[in-house]
Amino acid sequence: VKNSSLKSLLQYFFNDSEWLARFTEAPGGKLWHHAYIGGLMEHTAAVAEICDSVARLYPAVDRDLLITGAILHDIGKIDEYRLDQGFIDYSDEGRLWGHVSIGYQQVKAAIEKMENNRKEFPEELKKLLLHLILSHQGKHEQGAPVLPMTLEAMILYYADELDSKANALL
Repeated sequence: VKNSSLKSLLQYFFNDSEWLARFTEAPGGKLWHHAYIGGLMEHTAAVAEICDSVARLYPAVDRDLLITGAILHDIGKIDEYRLDQGFIDYSDEGRLWGHVSIGYQQVKAAIEKMENNRKEFPEELKKLLLHLILSHQGKHEQGAPVLPMTLEAMILYYADELDSKANALL
């Protein structure tokens, strides 16, 4: 990721050792896909790789935005799930809010913290990135508060679908 704002945002998360430890251990799901310790990181890496491949096919894609969205699309799952005596279960926050809204709030708060520390984050880029988080489930009935409305959002949705469905069938 070359865009300085997006790169700084990713560094904000990945330079936090406590957050990174939680991210690398978190499951990607409760029952359906990547439902094991480390599943979230595995799913995230696969979605980012799929998005990178697709971005090479379509020059109009904002690759940096898409890759950042792929990396951050499911970070709310870190707080959505908890391990209880070796079993994956929902946290209270996960049951009440779900990973999409949790992730949206986490990314929005990180951007605001960066802005408070005098690191400019372009408003249009912020809107587009937050749209990726909110729309990555693709359909209202699948938990998306909004439907994908940009090329990057549509690609992220299908990459997420592909990897989650493929993993569920393994």
